[in-house]
Order: sequence, then C-alpha cells, then structure tokens
Amino acid sequence: MMLLRILAITLLIPLIAVWSGCACPSSCRVPGTPVAPCQCEPAVAGGETPDLASLKCEDCKLLPLPLPTETFQLLEPSICQCSAVTNATMANMVELERHWAKVVIECDTKNVRENLCIDRDLLALHAYGLRNDAAAAALETFYQLAGIETQKDYLAKGIEETERTLKRIDQLRANGLALPNRIKRSSIVVRLGELSDKQWQMDFLRIQLNGQLQRLIGCPLNEHTFYWPNVEWTPDLTPLDVEAELAEGLASRSDLRGLSLVICNLEKSKLPVARGVLKFADSTVGSVEPIDGLIHAVRCFRCNQHEVPVRCRQLALFYTETENLATAEIKSAAYKVTLQQQRVVLAQETVLELRKNLHELEETRNIKDITVFEISQLRGQLYEAESKLIEQVITLKLAFIGLRKAQHALPSECGFSPTLCCEGCCNGECMCCSESKCDKKKCTCCQ
Repeated sequence: MMLLRILAITLLIPLIAVWSGCACPSSCRVPGTPVAPCQCEPAVAGGETPDLASLKCEDCKLLPLPLPTETFQLLEPSICQCSAVTNATMANMVELERHWAKVVIECDTKNVRENLCIDRDLLALHAYGLRNDAAAAALETFYQLAGIETQKDYLAKGIEETERTLKRIDQLRANGLALPNRIKRSSIVVRLGELSDKQWQMDFLRIQLNGQLQRLIGCPLNEHTFYWPNVEWTPDLTPLDVEAELAEGLASRSDLRGLSLVICNLEKSKLPVARGVLKFADSTVGSVEPIDGLIHAVRCFRCNQHEVPVRCRQLALFYTETENLATAEIKSAAYKVTLQQQRVVLAQETVLELRKNLHELEETRNIKDITVFEISQLRGQLYEAESKLIEQVITLKLAFIGLRKAQHALPSECGFSPTLCCEGCCNGECMCCSESKCDKKKCTCCQ
C-alpha cells in the first residue's frame, strides 16, 4: 500500500502542475509591442516661400563659441603619439584580460595552459593593434588641428583684405565715382559672407579637434582648453622604396604574426583557439565543433581526427588572404604618400607663381595703370593658395601616418612591443611537411 501511495503521489504532482498551468502566468504569454497608427491628413503642395531674411530677432542674444585665451598648451607630435599609445582604453582592457589568462595558466591543467598560452600571445598582439589604431587617430587629429590653426591665419588675412576692398567701394560710391570694370559690390559682399561662414566653421572644428585630442591622449575634457600643435612644416619629399616599405610592414603586422603563431603551434588540444581565430574571418567558420559525450566520442573518434587538417587548411587560406590584404593596404598607403608629394610640389609652384605675379603688379602699378582692386584680388588668391599649400602638407603628413599605421609601426616607436612566449618554434601539426621541427618554413602540403 505504501508503494502504491508513493507512485500515486509521484504521478499526481506532474498532472496537477500541467493542469494548473504556468507558475507565473505572465511568462506564458508573448507581450504585444506598441504600434503607432499611420494617419496623416491630406494636403496640397504650395504656399508662399518663406522670407527668412526679413525675420528679426532684436532680443536674441546668440552665444559665442568658446575661444582660446592668450596662452595655449604646447603639444609635440611624439607626446601626442605616445600618450595615445599608453592611454588606449581598449588596449589596456585587453592587457588586463591577458593578465587574467596568465593567472589561470599558472594553476590549471596542461591542456588549459597550452590553449591559454596562445590566447595570451594573441591578446598581446590584439592590444598592440589597438594601440596602433589609437596612435594613428591621435596623430591624425593633431595634424588636422595644426592645419586648422595655420589656415585660420590665412583666412583672417583674406577677410581683412575683402573688408578693405568693400570699404574702398563704399568710399568711391559715397564720392559719386564710378567703380572699375568687373568690380561689383554684391560680389564682394557675397565673398565676405562666404569667408566669414568658413571662419565660423573652422572655429567649431577647432573645438571638436581639441576635444578629440583630449580624449585620445587621456586628458580631461574641457572646451576652454586649446592645444597648439608644434609642427615641423618642412615637407618630406624623399622618394619611397615601396617594396622595402612592404617588407618592413609585413614583418611587423600583428595580424600576420598572430595567424602564424596559431599555424605553427596548432595541435588537437589547441583546436578551441583555432576555431576562435577563424571566426574573425567569418562567423560561420570554426562554428562546427564535435559534440561532447561518451557516445559521440566513441562513434566519431575517427571523424574527429580529421578536424586538425581541416583547420590547418582554413588557417592557411586565412593567412594568405590576410597577407594579400595587408600587402594591398601597405602599398596603397605608400603610393598615397607618393601622390601627395606630387601635390605638395604642385601647390608650392602655384604659390610661387602667384607671389611673382603680385610682386610684378605692385612694381608696375603706376606704369600700367593697375587698380588697387586688381592687386587686392590677386592678394586674396595668394592667401587661398597658401592655405591650400598648408592643406596639402598636412595631407602629406597624414599619408605618412597612414603608411606607419598600415605597417603597425606606431606603438613600437613609443617602446611598446608585444612579448610572445609561443613565438619562435614551428612544430605544430600544420607543419607536417616541414623538413625539421622548430623551423618557420610554411608547410606547402597545407596550403
């Protein structure tokens, strides 16, 4: 009887649970999502065009943009670069992850240690790549700010010259004198408005770039703190050896070093690392894993042995693709430097030609009856050309930064170089066709 009671209770409890329904009724229903009705009244296009110029705001008190004080904070490019490398937040987070891997390595099993040793090296290479990106972003912002500060000077000269021209026109009209041919007051007013608008945009861009620099080099954000970039303005016009730059870059690329590390040291016990690395190529690659459990292990023992050569082949393809992409990136960056060097020379020639023409006009103005308006117009063109030359020199410096970024060379210039414990020995199962163990020759049968 006791046994029957136990069996009845055992069967009765699940039946009561099924009959009574969910313990939490709301969890058994999918909630509805809010829906806004699509209701718009019909209308006919038309109406008067607004006269925005006639709108008045006599009581409006427009706020001025923050402006620098008399004292700037001097910033050197090397300090900018190395501060960004050191204070890169994501890279420092990865370094903490690497530290945790080291802690686990010291106390876990052999298989865990072998996997985490490679993981730790890959984390070091990833942190190096993040520092490289941070340094490039900081230097790009630094030189853009330098260009803005210098171009603002030429822009102010252009505005001053245009205002003088407008004042001369007004004086002539006040005296009842006719304006010279091809000189129209409306054109000068429009030109002055365009230059003033550009000046406002530069002031805003200056605030943005200063804020970006503060964040990138690890300084407190303050819109009233302005940096003065200390720049060597002499452009580097030395011709590049593209193949030498390529060889240097391929040797220092952290992504290629990481893939080579996994290929050289891959064994069956380290397959989880290989799967994780392959997922960077595509989320579906490396996603298929053997099913855990004794039955699956017995039934699929011979099949599971095939995973290592499959992963070796995938890693070899991934390495080749990454190497091709790196080659294209480095060569493109090198040729961009070459292109920009040509553009700097062209901008220099334009400035020199305009300076020569302006000097000739000023020397012969009395002989050839040249008006002050012609000289003023040419002087304005010269200011624009000089500003354009500054822009081209800055773009050249940015091209050099792009090349060093593509080579992954920026952190090493600040003393950061990843120390790897698994690099230097190539005796994994992917190296089955190498002539001897512990060499760095790529396995041709695994290509």
